[in-house]
Amino acid sequence: MKNGAINEDVSMRVLLYQYRQSLREARKMLLPFDKEELTEQEQADKTLINGMISDLEYAIEWLKVGRNPDTRRGIDKSGVYVTDPLVIETMPAIIEHQEERELSQSEKEMIEDALCSLSAREKDAFILVRVEGMTFEYAAELLGVKKGAVQSYVDRAEKKIEQRKLMSLFLVS
Repeated sequence: MKNGAINEDVSMRVLLYQYRQSLREARKMLLPFDKEELTEQEQADKTLINGMISDLEYAIEWLKVGRNPDTRRGIDKSGVYVTDPLVIETMPAIIEHQEERELSQSEKEMIEDALCSLSAREKDAFILVRVEGMTFEYAAELLGVKKGAVQSYVDRAEKKIEQRKLMSLFLVS
């Protein structure tokens, strides 16, 4: 039973990671539509992509909290979704939710500049561990490598980011 709960927890984390990747890709799809005048087709495409982003954000929130994020009624908050003890075991521990804010364009550019020197593996490992807050073990399972490899990727990424901060014009404060 315990092993099955662990596998379900890993599956949930994998799913959450994939949704977050899809959200990042959908946001990248919006970049060509940041111009003043849009054609009718471009406006329709932008609306469609914004709908996809909204749906992905909703699904991610549902996966994080384990219940419908739109409902505010007491019965929903009291645990209507977690009546089965096996479901309770698979629920991730609720972490204090920090208020999220929208990054400015300059902040996005600084982050992109800091991450541009990383390899794809280093970037994935760094994002999973330092941004998403996953353990080295879970990140290793997601990336299909050993735990030590993830630790090495993250260490190298942190060193490269520090080097980039010293050399980059964007990151000079």
